[in-house]
Amino acid sequence: MSNVADLWIQDGDWQKYEHYIFGTLQRRFPTARVVPNAHLPGLKSQRERQIDVLVELEIGGCEIKIAFDCKFYKRKVDVKHVDSFLGMLEDIRVSQGVLVTTKGYTKTAYERAQRESRDINLQILSPDRLSQFQFVGCLWFWKGEVAAMVEPPSGWAVDIEDMTGPCQFSMYPLGHNRESAMSMCPFLYGAIVLKSESAPTMEAIAAEDERVLVGSYPDAKFERLSVSPPAEAGRFPGMLFRVGHIDQSYGGPEYSLYLDSPKGVLRLVLLCPSGQEDVYVPALKPSVPT
Repeated sequence: MSNVADLWIQDGDWQKYEHYIFGTLQRRFPTARVVPNAHLPGLKSQRERQIDVLVELEIGGCEIKIAFDCKFYKRKVDVKHVDSFLGMLEDIRVSQGVLVTTKGYTKTAYERAQRESRDINLQILSPDRLSQFQFVGCLWFWKGEVAAMVEPPSGWAVDIEDMTGPCQFSMYPLGHNRESAMSMCPFLYGAIVLKSESAPTMEAIAAEDERVLVGSYPDAKFERLSVSPPAEAGRFPGMLFRVGHIDQSYGGPEYSLYLDSPKGVLRLVLLCPSGQEDVYVPALKPSVPT
């Protein structure tokens, strides 16, 4: 973790610290409205609540608000700070929050943030991670007339640097960027694939993906895996779950989940470190109704 000197912030100069956070978020969310020292009305408190930095952005026609609380303490953030911030988020009806702290956090503070039962997503980050930070909480994205919402596993970041390419987003553990995650740890990416005359079904789309990989890796092998039937009838017209053993350069198996819809397919792919399937494959399974 970077120390205060690394961030060119003098001891006790909280205004420069908040300005550093504000400038970093402006660069990370260039199309968003980033407001320092914002104020929102509290529903329960009936008074204005102050937010160090508020990010407002629109994704898929939905307005997303993320509240950043900048802690510049000489000690770790503890559970009282987390409780206080969660209470404010509930009061101002903002479901995404980030505590940014220079001195880290206690184990109980982290566990409290992860176990929040209300519809609030809270992350705790150090300032040096903000330069790699892309998105907090659920991701909304779309292609053509098809839209989807994907929630990252706990402790993972969402990278939306390229929302238009064949890989519309990626997810990986906090503390990594896209390059380091792909080479060192589990890496999940996804996209919406629209149906076409050449690939009119989910099965056809999955088969085409296999043909492309076999064209580059002739020894690649694929195995279809069973999934539990949807809990709600008609929730998905169809699902396909498979594992691919591609090549040693992959560092492990590739798990793919396809979720069908009338006009397109949501494709999620997990690159999993060899021997750690029991740990990381569940990152896909919450997307599969049981």
